[in-house]
Amino acid sequence: MTALLPLAELEAAVHAATRAALGSGPLETGPLVRAILDRSARYTSDRDRLAAPADPTGDLAARAAFFTIADAPKLGVPLAELASRGALPAGRPLRVVDLGAGCGAMSLGLVASLDAPLDIVALDHDRGALVIAADAVRALAARRTHAITFATREVDATTAPVPPADLVLLGTLLNELPAPARLTLVQRALAAVGPDGAVIVIEPALRDTSRALHELRDAVLAAGAGHVFAPCTRAGAPCPALADPSDWCHEHRTLALPPRTAELARLTHLRDGGMKFAYLVLRPTPGALAEGPAAWRIVSAPHAQKGKLEMFGCSDAGRVPLRLLKRNRADGNRAFERAERGDVLIVEAATSTPERVDLDRTTTVERRRPGGG
Repeated sequence: MTALLPLAELEAAVHAATRAALGSGPLETGPLVRAILDRSARYTSDRDRLAAPADPTGDLAARAAFFTIADAPKLGVPLAELASRGALPAGRPLRVVDLGAGCGAMSLGLVASLDAPLDIVALDHDRGALVIAADAVRALAARRTHAITFATREVDATTAPVPPADLVLLGTLLNELPAPARLTLVQRALAAVGPDGAVIVIEPALRDTSRALHELRDAVLAAGAGHVFAPCTRAGAPCPALADPSDWCHEHRTLALPPRTAELARLTHLRDGGMKFAYLVLRPTPGALAEGPAAWRIVSAPHAQKGKLEMFGCSDAGRVPLRLLKRNRADGNRAFERAERGDVLIVEAATSTPERVDLDRTTTVERRRPGGG
């Protein structure tokens, strides 16, 4: 693994590819802002119009010049987590299938994050989006030290055969499908990867789309189709977040957007200096990001009150608050005070009840940030 390339380079590649495909008009600030806002509304408050943009050409420009650039870095988190456990597939070149590739967000994130030979096949029904993806990915790949090939197939990614692969990527695709079709597609993706392969699903961090991903997680386990590698340290079902309709798990990582994308975020009031997303990494074989009853995934922001620090964790024991009283601070548990959403904490010698985990002066805490910060 390497650090992400400067996002300005990724942004430049995407803008050049979009301009070559669509011309400069759709990239002018006014039309682009309107198209971005229209797409955002269709994904949040107006999902009945999800497939009916007000301006199809403008929508393609918005998908490429804003959403693709903002979404590409998200793939770096699950890739880093796989690498941290030596769980990236060993194939070289790595065979990758990008299902519903669109303008190439997941493929661009892969090229930027993984310094290794790659053989990528992108499947999508949208010819215009694939043209932009191919130009942008090849331009970014030209800066890498390893050979990268990129091929496109204009097909319905939800029904087309999934080629044999080491990694299958599904970025912001499943939320556009009915629940039975989501499970069927993920099962086909899992069947396409080898024993050391992985399927990475990234979805919007909205409550409904995130909860749908939690439900998919449980359905995959119930069908015996695969094993959960991340983000969960909990191996079984059900997902505890589903018990309360107001709960859902998502990531919120810091991210400095490149200049043009940052200005669009400011003008549209979208994005707040971070990247939010829900994700799921599935593998055909067992193995998790962290294992055992002491391993907790932090699924909320820390909440400090007078005399105590509390945050929600999820593990085989459930989804419950972890609490440290100020009087119980000690050298062994200081890592708890540095914890953030997305961390994995190994908490030993704490007092656990079904309602809460209390850390005391004998508790030891190991903090892991396997997906970076």
